[in-house]
Amino acid sequence: MGGPAVREPLIELKDIYKIYHMGDEDVRANDGITLTIYKGEFVAIVGKSGSGKSTLMNIIGALDVPTDGSYYLGGEDVS
Repeated sequence: MGGPAVREPLIELKDIYKIYHMGDEDVRANDGITLTIYKGEFVAIVGKSGSGKSTLMNIIGALDVPTDGSYYLGGEDVS
């Protein structure tokens, strides 16, 4: 008999920031997002227009990198 199953995160974001510099202005697309998604989970990312959903998805999909924070994919640091 084995012990209880250990749930390991598939995606783990810790204090993710994405800041775009537009001239003299800084635009915070993502501001300190922390999120854990486990294998087998279904997750929806919702929010109003301009709230940073696409930027977050680009970071999760490894198409973009965060300005600050940590991103672990399958336990490996990809930030």
